[in-house]
Amino acid sequence: MNELISFVTETSSRDVLCGLRSIGLTEFYQAQATNYRPELKFVLADYLDYQGETYIRYNGDLYVVIRTYRTGQELEIVVGRASSEEVELYG
Repeated sequence: MNELISFVTETSSRDVLCGLRSIGLTEFYQAQATNYRPELKFVLADYLDYQGETYIRYNGDLYVVIRTYRTGQELEIVVGRASSEEVELYG
């Protein structure tokens, strides 16, 4: 767990350490068929660190949560790039 992300809401942001994994080809193409564009997958060591936020900031870019998947104590969060309108709202 060596990456830092920020969960972003309308009124605040909260930093969490996580791991970064690649999006698999199967997942990538399945998501594209439903008009989602997954770019990154973050893995939290503890699913309790996630409180249902919709937006994540990573390396200065804003991402929107596409899906989450819990495996034991860990939680995978798949994200795609936020639209320009979302970036304007959540800066």
